[in-house]
Amino acid sequence: MTLRPTSGHGWLCASTLLGTVAVLACGPFFPENALDQPRGILRPPLFHFQSEMKQTALPPDVRVMNPPGTPAFTLDLEMEELKQIMAGQPMDEAWFGSYRELRRAMLHDGDRSEHSMRPKDDMARPPWSKVKQDLAKIIAPLPEDMRLYLQGAAARLDAKDLTVDDPFKTAREFWLQLLALPAEKRANRSTWAAWMLFRTTPHDEQGRWLAETRRLARAGFKDCLHLGIEAAYILGRQGSDYAEASEVKAAEWKRAAMLRAPLGLSHAEDRLRHDRRLLVDWSEDFAREVLAAPFLRRVQMLQLIESMESLGGWSTGQPQKPLIDDNLQQWLASFEKAGVTDQQEAVLLAWITYNAARFDEARRWLALAPAEDVNALALRGKLAALRGNRQEAQKALTRMATKLPTPEPAARRSWEREQQNEWYPLSSANYAAVRTHKLLADCGVAQVARNDFAGALQTFLRTDYWSDAAYIAERLLSVEELLALSHRGKIKPLKKMSVPDAEPRTGPLSIGFLETKYGGWMEPDGMDRFTYLVARRLAREGLIKEACKLLPADLERALLRFDAERRRSKDARLTAAERGRALWTAAQIERRLGMELFGYEDAPDFTLCGGLFHLDSFHERRKSPLWRSRWEDAPQTPEEALKFTPMLPATADELWSLRHYSPPFEQRFHYRYVAADLAWRAARLMPDDQEETALVLATAGNWLKNRDNKSADRFYKALVNRNPSVPMAQEADQKRWLPEMDWRFDLTLE
Repeated sequence: MTLRPTSGHGWLCASTLLGTVAVLACGPFFPENALDQPRGILRPPLFHFQSEMKQTALPPDVRVMNPPGTPAFTLDLEMEELKQIMAGQPMDEAWFGSYRELRRAMLHDGDRSEHSMRPKDDMARPPWSKVKQDLAKIIAPLPEDMRLYLQGAAARLDAKDLTVDDPFKTAREFWLQLLALPAEKRANRSTWAAWMLFRTTPHDEQGRWLAETRRLARAGFKDCLHLGIEAAYILGRQGSDYAEASEVKAAEWKRAAMLRAPLGLSHAEDRLRHDRRLLVDWSEDFAREVLAAPFLRRVQMLQLIESMESLGGWSTGQPQKPLIDDNLQQWLASFEKAGVTDQQEAVLLAWITYNAARFDEARRWLALAPAEDVNALALRGKLAALRGNRQEAQKALTRMATKLPTPEPAARRSWEREQQNEWYPLSSANYAAVRTHKLLADCGVAQVARNDFAGALQTFLRTDYWSDAAYIAERLLSVEELLALSHRGKIKPLKKMSVPDAEPRTGPLSIGFLETKYGGWMEPDGMDRFTYLVARRLAREGLIKEACKLLPADLERALLRFDAERRRSKDARLTAAERGRALWTAAQIERRLGMELFGYEDAPDFTLCGGLFHLDSFHERRKSPLWRSRWEDAPQTPEEALKFTPMLPATADELWSLRHYSPPFEQRFHYRYVAADLAWRAARLMPDDQEETALVLATAGNWLKNRDNKSADRFYKALVNRNPSVPMAQEADQKRWLPEMDWRFDLTLE
């Protein structure tokens, strides 16, 4: 096989491999594995605050039209409310359409916030100069407060380009007139008018109107845009210099800040990245208000889950850095004193205490948690693994896995890659899938630790932890077990692959064409990774007919030719030299198509990356007392050694499998050694002191010499000793090493 870069992948320029995760200056990306992480099973369940917030039940007084987190488009919310306000009035669809056109034009010119309206509504909208001609006619059927609001909005649009000292004076007069109406006549647009007064007054007056917006919303005036929450958020946030800021207490501001994202308000997701880290510290008054509100109770617990995870205690059994104060202890005591209101809170408290390495407390909270909750099962499994109880870890995590959907393929892999390029690669869009991949991987690790290799393969095949699945399929299960799993429907059926040529073939099918088609990193269309892995394993173990049932037709022909030449080498009717030539042909096929027909997906060949990179191998790491990569320094202290000490070391059964299902040569590109061995046997069938014999020995030695002088040495000695009269051997004798060879081999398969 020729090593070459392929489209879409660059060469590695500079890298530091952490486990098998590459931190690259340039070059390819390799995702994290699970089975080579010494204490990875103890890592807390993946957590994303914003996503968990969107799953939090909203307070009963907060109503939303769409699912939490959905963008709250002003136009949509306004039109939905308008239908309710005008219910019972003889308004036809044409009027509603005219009103919508009016508001599209007004919002485009007057409200450029993120969520004023959907992009499709913003396109091809009528110009304000045209629509305003029908303003009086359109708003005539509306209640008085709504007419006054829209007249003020129209005056604001007309004045926005004026250069006078107070261009919005007329607009404000309409809104002030609205607010002067009796309360029963201004239920629909009081909050809107107060909000617009905030937006159009000087800074020293804005606090007054923010406070009024907040007061009106709390008093029950219509507020479909959640302006009361926005007003409280702006008034009470850090750095607010409004005199009315003191009216917003810490708990109310926290409630407003945390509600903005579930309500889908403009730029809420970005602000939440900052706001979620505020108001975490305990005080008696603050805790009393938080614990009295179910929504804030959950918010506080979510904040503690995130903040405690940074302590890193899960990997060692104790926090890596001491708590600066007793903030966590005080919050836990407050929750304990208030009493847990439901079992889901017990799960969150277990999660908090697990992240903080307070494992006994985590077990106590888990005793109160639902038996079938996914997070509770994950934490129970991790705590069992921490105690070294493999049976309980597998039981809990396997139960957890049955409750998880099969996630979107490659979601976790893409997330890890994006961490190199993006500040916030984890989002509400990918959180559930990435988290599921990682939880399933925990289950697979526990299954391997209990010698349930078949179960672990099934689990890992549900994930994008491909290298872990390949390790099990190539090193821990027999080929008979693999086929049985497929026949019983435990894994997807193994079927013959059909791989079309990328471009029309102009000549006969040849070895060189197949190397170009299947070599390199990128998999051609129609190639199923797992089926191809099994086919290559069947070929390695000499089960040629079974392998041919899976391989694409063109690779099948190459494998059949290889097998035919090898069988010819055993035909007693042929001369020794003829049998040697047949074996030499088989050796050259193995050398040139070894990766494509016989390569290991993981070590030692790394077909998963076209053999271009030598990664750390699972089997070497898992056989060792300390699981560290060759790039990591040896630990100097027991504390340093702890992070490399596996929580669930390889079992005797796993080590047995590694001995019995390993390649005959445990060197990189093992098939080159197999090919060289075939060539050695071919040369033994050939007569001494012949050009052909010398050519076989010199060529096979060259296959190995650049990577392994010691293994190539026998070919050099045989070349010189067996062929003293051949110029090639004489050259080798003079230079005391193998001559350079320009080996070219191709074979037509038609």
